[in-house]
Amino acid sequence: MSTLWEDSIRNRKNKQLTIFIAPTLSKPWRRAFDEALKTFNQLSTTNKLGVTMAAPSDAKQPDPDGEGGADVQFDMGKGDITFTALGQDFAIKSFSGTAMHGKTELIRRQTGSQSDRIGKAFVFVPETPMITAQMRIGRDKFKDVQREVGPAIKHFIAAHELIHVCGLHNADHTRYGPDADLFIEQPQPFSGAFDKPDEDRFVLHIPGHSKPNVVSPPIFLKKATVDKIRDNWK
Repeated sequence: MSTLWEDSIRNRKNKQLTIFIAPTLSKPWRRAFDEALKTFNQLSTTNKLGVTMAAPSDAKQPDPDGEGGADVQFDMGKGDITFTALGQDFAIKSFSGTAMHGKTELIRRQTGSQSDRIGKAFVFVPETPMITAQMRIGRDKFKDVQREVGPAIKHFIAAHELIHVCGLHNADHTRYGPDADLFIEQPQPFSGAFDKPDEDRFVLHIPGHSKPNVVSPPIFLKKATVDKIRDNWK
């Protein structure tokens, strides 16, 4: 079940969450984030989600002890990650730096009559997500080799985490199959050739021999996810 942001944030006239981009974010991930942010706001407009996001250049890091700074921090990481928000210390243990999924922590607190509301969010993506691709080693010979995923998969991962930022949890994920969308629980990676990372994609559904596989990007939302976000921001 999704969680609401605090009323002071949900009731803003512009209905917008601000994001601080950590200076440690790599250039490839920064490009992926920028694409994901654009994608999210396009999806929000098309589906009337009720919330948009922005990463202004003057955004400040969330205040570890109070309400100041941006609503969200976006960073990458691996291993044990620690951070402080709203006066509380948090730790993410053994975060994989090579997996093809991120981690969003929705920081909640009690504020008067508002119990269990989100005050801040921290997003972490894996430093170097890896995929298995085929490398040609001869005229008709190939071998499986690990390499970093291409930009389309990074774009998908970053956009997926922005859906979590809206207040949705793992239990709200869609499932592999005909109802799958950007918020799918376990997309199946499909790699391009070793030297063609731009062809990497996620497979969301294999409907059968008579229809093409559903792959992403392109990125889209299905009704179940749209309704949950709308309900959280109406």
